[in-house]
Amino acid sequence: MIYNLPPTLTRVGRYDAPLERAVKEFSEPLEPITFGLGNTMKYCTFQETEPPYLLIVSRQIEGEVTAAGYNVMLTVTSRSDLRNSEIADQFEKETGIKLNLAVPSQINTQNQMIGLAFLAFEKNPLGAMTFLKRRENRR
Repeated sequence: MIYNLPPTLTRVGRYDAPLERAVKEFSEPLEPITFGLGNTMKYCTFQETEPPYLLIVSRQIEGEVTAAGYNVMLTVTSRSDLRNSEIADQFEKETGIKLNLAVPSQINTQNQMIGLAFLAFEKNPLGAMTFLKRRENRR
């Protein structure tokens, strides 16, 4: 585990409708991003509120469900575990996506690296978002 990174909260669930429909219901604007694997639809927002937070939500494009029973994942990173929980709860309430399944420990561990992205957003929000939206990242 890498220390001194802001904590990342991960929640997973099942959502069978298009993710685009749900993200439109969230009170903060979410932008589509292309960074990472090409088999997921991902949206991101970085809010410079106090304290700031980075939210990323993704869903398998085909809606395929993992062996653990989920097809949608939410991560929230800030400098506060409480803030992460508040934002995740707000996202669930506003979008109607229930993120109530057990998160595999490997996924939790991997997602802690999102703290690095959070640090990049803190220093240069526009540059970090531009990087995540680059087309050539699609595989």
